[in-house]
Formats: sequence, structure tokens, C-alpha cells
Amino acid sequence: MKCFTRWKLECDHPFYDLTKINRQIERSFNDWARYTKLTFRQAAEHEDADFNLAFEYGEHSDGSIFDGRDGTLAHAFYPWQHNRGQIHFDSTEKWTDKYNGKGYNLRLVTSHEVGHSLGLEHNTDNKKSLMYPFYNLILPEDMLPKQVSEVFISSLS
Repeated sequence: MKCFTRWKLECDHPFYDLTKINRQIERSFNDWARYTKLTFRQAAEHEDADFNLAFEYGEHSDGSIFDGRDGTLAHAFYPWQHNRGQIHFDSTEKWTDKYNGKGYNLRLVTSHEVGHSLGLEHNTDNKKSLMYPFYNLILPEDMLPKQVSEVFISSLS
């Protein structure tokens, strides 16, 4: 039996195309769905969501302050934390849907943060891991499941 979860983006970011942002976020959730029994879908405007994503800056009332450009890119909360399901991106960063090293790839960062929201911690042993604590450009075909613990993937199944 599959577990269905919903995500919602609260986006009023003036510099980015909302269609591209939604596409990158959807692909991130699909990356996880491909290797688990989880199914993700974007919540309708009137629906509650299990994952709430937003672009924020500076102090934004969750205790995790963004430090400006080229600092902390995003943060998420673990399933056991009070703010579980919240994923925030620093709106001052240069976000992109490209894999050319110019800016930060939104799909990669979202996939990393969704990993935290699902309970995965950082992997400091492998610089090519999706869950490495620092941003590394990884092509989509190399993100999952190689860099994710098989134990974790099987625990979601």
C-alpha cells in the first residue's frame, strides 16, 4: 500500500518563474517517490499539505535565520520536530533549474531538504551524496538511490 502525501509551495518570489519552480519541486518529490512506496502530489489551494515549502529571508519566525547570499541555502525540519514538513529556501540565493554550476540548482537542494523532512540526516562520509551537508552539483541520475542508505530506503517501503 502506498502512502500519499501532499506538498504546497507558498511563493511570492518576484525573480523566478513559478512554473519552473513548481516543476523543479515536483521532480524532487518524484525522485523520492521512485524509490519508495510514497506518492507525492501538489496540494490544491484549499487543501492542507504535509510539506509546506516557501522562499524566505533573514529572520522568518522559525528559529533558523537565513544569512544572506551564498550562506545557508535552505533548511527543513525532521519528522519529530515541531515544524515538521516545513521546507524553507533562502530567497536571496541565485536559484536555477540548470546543471551548469551557475547558481544553486533548486531540484538538488529541494531533494536534499525533502530527505531531511523524511528523517534522513547528513552524510558526511561521501561528498557525492545527496545528503552531504554542503552543496555539490550532482546530476539527477546520480542523486538516488546510490547516495541514500539502502536501509533508509527499505524503511520507507
